[in-house]
Amino acid sequence: MACPCAGGCGKLWRNQWSERGLDMTNVVSGMLAAVVAPLGRPVLSVNGEAAPEYDYVYNLCSPVVPGGESEAVLRKFAAHGCKTFMFCIFGGVDNDWGTTPFWTDDDVFPEDPAAVPGKSWQRTVDQINFLMELVPDARFWLRYNCSPPKRWVEKFPDELLLNSAGKRYAEPSLASDRYDRQVGRFVEHLVGYCERQPWADRVVGYLVYPLGEGTTQLTVEGYLFDRSPAMTRGFRAWLSGRYGSDEALAAAWSRPGVTLATAEVPEDGEFKRRGRELGATLDVFATRPEEFRARHRLHWPDPAEVTAERDYCLYMRELTKRNFATLSSAVKRAAPTKLTGLDAFKQAMLGWPLVARWTGDYQNHEGSMHAVSGAFDMAELLDDPNLDVVCTPHDYLHRGMGFPYDGEGIGDAVVLRRKMMLMEEDQRTYCRPEANDRWNMLRQGPEVPAGLWRNFGTSVTRGWNTYPMDVNGPSFFMGDDVQEVLRQRCAVAAKAATWAHEEVPSAVLVIDDTSVLEEDFTFQYQHLAVIQQRLYGLARCGVPYRQYLFDDLAHENFFQGHKLFLFPNLFKLTPERVAFLREKVLCNGNVAVFGPATGITDGTLLRADLASELLGIPLELVRKESPRWVTIDRFDHPLTASLPRRIDYGDSLVYGPLLRPKATDEAVRLGGIQWPTAEDGPGLLVREFGRGASGNGKPGTRGAGDCAVVFTAAVPLPPELLRSLAAYSGTHVYSDSDDDVVFANANSFGVHAVRPGTRTYRLPAPARVWDLIGDTLVSERTDTLTLTIDPPQTFFFQLRP
Repeated sequence: MACPCAGGCGKLWRNQWSERGLDMTNVVSGMLAAVVAPLGRPVLSVNGEAAPEYDYVYNLCSPVVPGGESEAVLRKFAAHGCKTFMFCIFGGVDNDWGTTPFWTDDDVFPEDPAAVPGKSWQRTVDQINFLMELVPDARFWLRYNCSPPKRWVEKFPDELLLNSAGKRYAEPSLASDRYDRQVGRFVEHLVGYCERQPWADRVVGYLVYPLGEGTTQLTVEGYLFDRSPAMTRGFRAWLSGRYGSDEALAAAWSRPGVTLATAEVPEDGEFKRRGRELGATLDVFATRPEEFRARHRLHWPDPAEVTAERDYCLYMRELTKRNFATLSSAVKRAAPTKLTGLDAFKQAMLGWPLVARWTGDYQNHEGSMHAVSGAFDMAELLDDPNLDVVCTPHDYLHRGMGFPYDGEGIGDAVVLRRKMMLMEEDQRTYCRPEANDRWNMLRQGPEVPAGLWRNFGTSVTRGWNTYPMDVNGPSFFMGDDVQEVLRQRCAVAAKAATWAHEEVPSAVLVIDDTSVLEEDFTFQYQHLAVIQQRLYGLARCGVPYRQYLFDDLAHENFFQGHKLFLFPNLFKLTPERVAFLREKVLCNGNVAVFGPATGITDGTLLRADLASELLGIPLELVRKESPRWVTIDRFDHPLTASLPRRIDYGDSLVYGPLLRPKATDEAVRLGGIQWPTAEDGPGLLVREFGRGASGNGKPGTRGAGDCAVVFTAAVPLPPELLRSLAAYSGTHVYSDSDDDVVFANANSFGVHAVRPGTRTYRLPAPARVWDLIGDTLVSERTDTLTLTIDPPQTFFFQLRP
């Protein structure tokens, strides 16, 4: 396929390398790969030409067995036009899955992996040779892990993760300098060897999949702090650089006697015990304080009380940055003309109850993974010029009918940077049932096309690259019905490659991923405010949605047409952040919705005054905990007038401190809440500034200072309220259904539906509508679509003005 930008991406590509000061005259492999976005959507560029036909990928994570199902499924993918395949660099040396033939011992990186005992390397070569014969113009991604080999693990126990219960993992502490040096050498050696092979010009890039996928294996199992000797040693050195003296450290930690030489890494049990002891001193009942028993500290604790734990997280953030830089720069040293990717950046998963969901034990595994893994403040790391691709699985939290398609990685923020979001579509199907019917398997019949078209349509509208993947063996995709949908998707993908990727006004969930530092390191609030808000609110509100980092609002590529912004976790406010929000968000008739703990801290003190200043709504800080249920019961305001009935929303989770708002003439109460001690008060308020929200019915253009702010004392917000907020902001509403998942950009629109009936969907403007699934013309010109749903069903349309 010819480059749609008439040679522009080739120039862009060449500039990319010259800016890095790289001499490309002696490139070994002869392939120049880059990610370009000539039409707005990141696509693969090969030798200066945009090559979207290579964007469609299939990944088989098991060896090819001649005559077996693995060979059969590869043949099926090749038959319907798949040209790009992803292969694993297999482990298995020393009977250890993590030991590859490229790193077998301490400082041992075999020059010839084929000479290493076993068939690990040969299994990869067999896959490559088989596909080159089957698909003569095939290209490959190579994926690998970065775990140390078994013999290294046995020699250096002090360099390994150690949890507070005394379990030592076969995974390294990120504080291990020895591991950091050697994993860089391993990656450079592996990539360099592949670049010297006869098939090197087929390799597009290299993708590393750490076992913790951007977090640590310790936190994946529900623990908080790494107490390994390597971590203790590194943490003390970091503290010395941060504080400089024993006196400064003791003052910061409020612990007389602690020194830089004796400071310990926090310990899970002591941290929780201290929280219970502090909670028991809270004077909640003024008359009988001895009757109060808190099971843990408040969710947003006094910053001074958790300084040691925050210091640990800040040190982990530096180690995470080092680790990511080591992995990506090693690829570029060995293959400067190839792409490098990483399975990480799971900021849309703040509040991820990973181990609790696996085990069903939400009582004992309530730890927040991101903070203690150093997986926060990721905008800077996403901007690393050595990183081209983010590759993460499809979100496991809900993949079933009636739910959206999202990745674990924050894909919208990746596309914003014109980098490639490779979405691992390990969509389980009836073709290979798993034990206990797990992971929302697509059952035979209408679920197959409904699920696979939902996944694909969402990816097209949001600029992602979704690819089928078989985990641990063939095959979720063996069925002829599955393959027929994938064949049709390939044909649509070829058409979509010629469309400009243009945004439409959407509901934007703005995630402050540094917010995890302000909490008690449990996941429950973020699970409500970020994950459940997406799954049960945003996905069903009749409006497309996007997820971005707080820092993305300042990015040059951020679409200025968005008008509805949700800030579920903007816990920390500073004067600089207040000024930033006024410039970027609180203008042009936009509506900004702020969650229950907005501005509850400035990073050093719990307070309410900065939030009161930003919102123009008086807020009082109350050191109590409470469940949150809001009842919307006022319907004479433009925001609530279209609601069909009284709405109750919230959750029984108990958390605090409270930010208790006060209604005024300007701050209008739309819904009520009952606070502790049976006090009634406003739970949902709106205040307009200047001409207010674009959809408030008042005439006139909107500019600087014209906006509306909404404060909610509970989360998550239901779809009916979100739809009303969208209309109030001037955002186009496509559907009035609370059940349908809609996805759209400027030139395509889709619906995933599970409720039967005939419904009408509104388009933003009259358009020529083409049914991409049925490959038929719907209308030469229309601004409405009336569809009869036979659920489950997905529709996907191309729109042309």
